[in-house]
Amino acid sequence: MKLSLFCLFTLLIFSLVGNAQMPVLKVKTTNAQQEAVKLQKLNIDVQITGNIAKTLMTMTFYNNSDKVLEGELTFPMPEGVTISCYALDINGKMREAVPVEKAKATEVFESIERRRVDPGLLEKVEGNNFRTRIYPMPAKGKRTIIVGYEEELKFQKNNVLQYHLPLDYNQIIADFTLKTTVFESLVQPELAEQPDGSFSFKNTGNTYLAEMKRTNYQPQKAITINLPKRADMPEVQMQKASSGYYFLVNVFPQEQSRPRVLSNQIGIIWDCSLSGLQRDLKKELELLDLLIKQKQNLTINLGLLNNTFKNGGSFIITNGDWTSLKKRLENIIYDGGTNFSSINQRALIGNEYIFFTDGLSTFGKNTVLLTKPIHTVNSSNKADYSTLKYISLKSGGEFINLNNTKVEVAFKQLSEEQLQYLGIKNSGEVRQTYPSMHVNVTGHLAVAGILSQYSTNVIFQFGYGNTVVSEQTVRLDPNAQALSSIDVSRIWAQKKIAEMDIQYEINKVQISQLSKQFGIVTRNTSLIVLESVDDYLRYDIVPPAELRAQYDAVLKQRRADMLERKTDLMKDAIEMSKTLKTWWNTEFSNRPAKNDQQKFPRPVPVGDSATAYNEVVVVQNQGNANRMANQQAQEVVLRRREAESQASKTADDKVGSAVLYGYSSPVPISSALQGRVAGVSVNTSSSTSYSEAKMVEKAVIIVPEFKSDKDYMKSLTGTPKEAYEKYLTIRPQYLSTPTFYFDVANWFYQQADSTRALTILSNIADLDLENADLFKVLAYKLKQTKAYKAELFVTEKILQWRPMDAQSYRDYALALADNGAYQQALDNLYKVLTQSYNTQTSDRDDGIEEIIIAEINNLIAKYSSLLNTKGVDKRLIQPLPVDIRVVLNWNKNDTDIDLWLTDPKGEKCYYSNQSTAIGGRISNDFTDGYGPEQFMLKKAIKGSYKIEVDYYGDRQITIGGPTTVTAEIYTRYATGKQEREIIILPLEERNENKGHLIGEFRF
Repeated sequence: MKLSLFCLFTLLIFSLVGNAQMPVLKVKTTNAQQEAVKLQKLNIDVQITGNIAKTLMTMTFYNNSDKVLEGELTFPMPEGVTISCYALDINGKMREAVPVEKAKATEVFESIERRRVDPGLLEKVEGNNFRTRIYPMPAKGKRTIIVGYEEELKFQKNNVLQYHLPLDYNQIIADFTLKTTVFESLVQPELAEQPDGSFSFKNTGNTYLAEMKRTNYQPQKAITINLPKRADMPEVQMQKASSGYYFLVNVFPQEQSRPRVLSNQIGIIWDCSLSGLQRDLKKELELLDLLIKQKQNLTINLGLLNNTFKNGGSFIITNGDWTSLKKRLENIIYDGGTNFSSINQRALIGNEYIFFTDGLSTFGKNTVLLTKPIHTVNSSNKADYSTLKYISLKSGGEFINLNNTKVEVAFKQLSEEQLQYLGIKNSGEVRQTYPSMHVNVTGHLAVAGILSQYSTNVIFQFGYGNTVVSEQTVRLDPNAQALSSIDVSRIWAQKKIAEMDIQYEINKVQISQLSKQFGIVTRNTSLIVLESVDDYLRYDIVPPAELRAQYDAVLKQRRADMLERKTDLMKDAIEMSKTLKTWWNTEFSNRPAKNDQQKFPRPVPVGDSATAYNEVVVVQNQGNANRMANQQAQEVVLRRREAESQASKTADDKVGSAVLYGYSSPVPISSALQGRVAGVSVNTSSSTSYSEAKMVEKAVIIVPEFKSDKDYMKSLTGTPKEAYEKYLTIRPQYLSTPTFYFDVANWFYQQADSTRALTILSNIADLDLENADLFKVLAYKLKQTKAYKAELFVTEKILQWRPMDAQSYRDYALALADNGAYQQALDNLYKVLTQSYNTQTSDRDDGIEEIIIAEINNLIAKYSSLLNTKGVDKRLIQPLPVDIRVVLNWNKNDTDIDLWLTDPKGEKCYYSNQSTAIGGRISNDFTDGYGPEQFMLKKAIKGSYKIEVDYYGDRQITIGGPTTVTAEIYTRYATGKQEREIIILPLEERNENKGHLIGEFRF
């Protein structure tokens, strides 16, 4: 059920280990139902064996409203922790998820979701962050999910491993249960923190158990368990495999270190993007304070990073006094997306660098091109730990995670070289051991690997660099050691994946294979739950054990019928190419249009003028300015009244059209008056029509300028600097509202302040992780403002997230063309036709081949000498130059938006009238997906062409703002002399039977 209003209803559901952030449940609901969803039941089961803790959480949500709702649960995980268990209630019974490639899981989920049944999807998004969508949440009903994860416990002072689970809730939970079991412990666990006095451990042999059950309970205190360890007693856990054993060894070497001499000239890179507001800046400044007080005298050069990189000043520090630098850091403005690739060593001199960031490069590649050591420091809950580790590892620096490390310990990491694990001396009987690279050892080391059938002694080596300073021998004997109560193989797989993920692009295929085998959520593997055996068969997904027998039995009989068919668009494209060729070669007579009426000129009333309507027109030829001004005044009145007459007419249009979301009316401007009226864009072509060589008039694209009428826009007055300060003042009220940044950026673009405009616009990239809807809007605006390099990055990201969509390849291809990569653009456009799609996606995008054929032939017409077309089917290659082309796209799936174009004879070309008397042609009506829809006219007649958009409706059930459309408007397309204008419109549904004017051609 689609609801018209949105709010983000925040539930503090549970906390994760360490200092992790409480996850947020966003519920799509009306303001009146803001308190509709409650966490009714929470069961937490913690099992600790050795240094491994498995936490399983069962959550039941109750929807007290009379509406079906959807929730999205997003939560960050600490370093090294990943989800390994996910289940959803199906028909009253919990069903375990199975691992699937991420792109396929998203495609399947969305396909089934449209049928309003019960799929479940848990995926990893940018950084170490996870999300699951809960749909449907039935009216007056419940939904239950289970989420489980395994973590390696961190070693603390006093020789203890520590487990920590915050339990600070903002609501009463009707049914609360907490159970903790510690297996195989020679020493009794210590409760450093507990929910209440009744929670305590009782032992049976070497197993310790503590549990509590409460009703109508609001937990507020954390549980912290200290597990004392003896340095002289290694712990070994083993699990039998099909050949050999998986093993996990915990050793506790004596902590050692030696001084590290930091340079006297340090470069600090300070991430001041919008996401910097989520960092623990106090801890970061405390760490800097300790470093500076140790060095006393040094020079610090400051670099400020957001969507750009700039020098923040040089600070000479004497006797540890860094007041000036601290004040500068405390007053930094956090604004914009993040682009690591913009970091410039020439702009920031240093012998080594300290990089304060969350590791999420949202507006550019995550590569840092510095040749000196880089120490990365993170204090944000939402972080990309793999990127941070890779930057430090590659450059010879340290990675500091202030989330699970105290400032004093972090200071030691930077000021001292820690003892490192260097590897295994004798590895004849063991293989695939992880970590396989040098890692710091602070009193504890856990190594996982695979043992052959025979017992062996393993010698671990420790030291600095390549120098061994100590060794420790551990006996691996399957006959002497009991098999572990935990899944050691999955711990091994997690360690291997974590190490490979540091260089994800190189290892992504192997990561995918490993994660599917062991059921681990990674960047390219998700966990999915489907409702029926038929769904698992249809999408070729092996179900969980409970359905496996039924699945195998049906599979033998009906596999060919049940599997979702895969197809490409090539056959349709070849047929469409023939159709377009026939259309292009047709000579259209200048016969009356179906809705032509006899019209006579209207007299201009006395006193009427262009200014009476606040409107002027475009003049098509040169001449005396006064004569043109008089002519303009007369034409304005005629156009105005013709428009009013046209608006009063009704047509058999779809019910439920739309109006522009919060924007004012267009104001075209005369070329003679250009520059006198602010903020209007006019593009005049100097070329003549290929089909009408003697035409002397110039073709004109009139792109109206729109201004938001939102209340916050009234604050943007004065100079751009004053307006920017006001924007920062009001921003906290709209911090997570994409439209706010879009509107404000648009205002700064209109003031010709493109630097501030791009920074404000790039905030959209920092608002949500892997949100293709937001990134599509961002890509549209970047294309419009000619920020082509950023457009390429954004469209490439969308393609990574949604490779199942034809539009992803098309958008990326067009961005490549904008950047001059014409061969890659051609190759990716051709991929749209050769990719395999499931039946539903193929049906949804039926007709896109018409748009792709036009764009392939445009590239060939313009850049034939630079292109290799051997791989393109020759039946698709044919010249298709046209006088007019309009293409409409939008950013949200399951949306029906229509393109209308009315020619000078008054005939409207749209879904019910796909060809016009003068030869206008509109492509297939896209009632699902993202479009695009296209209008083409080979030979334009003189007069005005009106472009409109009609927002018919959508079936969106995800959380988001208004749908945004972009129209690309061309004259002389594929002639080598084409002109392009782009307009972007946020739309809201309205119950009005009219489209919205988005532009005009004048021939």
